[in-house]
Amino acid sequence: MTLAEQLNAFLLTLLIGLMSGFAYDLYRVLREMLRLRKTGTFVGDLLFWMFLLVLVFALLLVGNNGEVRFYVLLGLALGAGIYLIFFSLSARRLIYRTIFFLYRTIQIMVAGALALWRIFTFPFRVLFFLIVWPVVQVGRGLSLAGRGIGRAGKGFFGPPVHRFSSGLRARWQRFSSRWHPRGKH
Repeated sequence: MTLAEQLNAFLLTLLIGLMSGFAYDLYRVLREMLRLRKTGTFVGDLLFWMFLLVLVFALLLVGNNGEVRFYVLLGLALGAGIYLIFFSLSARRLIYRTIFFLYRTIQIMVAGALALWRIFTFPFRVLFFLIVWPVVQVGRGLSLAGRGIGRAGKGFFGPPVHRFSSGLRARWQRFSSRWHPRGKH
């Protein structure tokens, strides 16, 4: 390699080191926001470093045909060091603000979607209430009337009618239990 190619490769590794520092800050902010415990931190660290290793190797493969020389390692370390010393604090602030902005934007979008859904479904809910509520009340009234008629009929017609109505009730319960999940009769 010529000196110019080595200088370009060194500058590329310096840039890769800077990007690696930014990626580390991004991971660090996410780890702090998620409040990972020991196991989560261990798994997250392992995944992050494996990802960063593959990314750096791929960039080095493209940039200087994967040749690892002393100046490559020096460029990576120097780039990461420069980033961590000079840019890390402001980058983390920017990352926090960006994540907070995205979080608030998503919250506003979800609240807007829910409001639109409520506005859209309101006429249907009113119509449902106007139709179903009277039907339910009529059903309750008929049920109460039926119980009263059944109690009055027991004394008037005697045990044979009661056995007949009990048999009908048992058949209806067996028939209607087919639509209910098991254990919730």
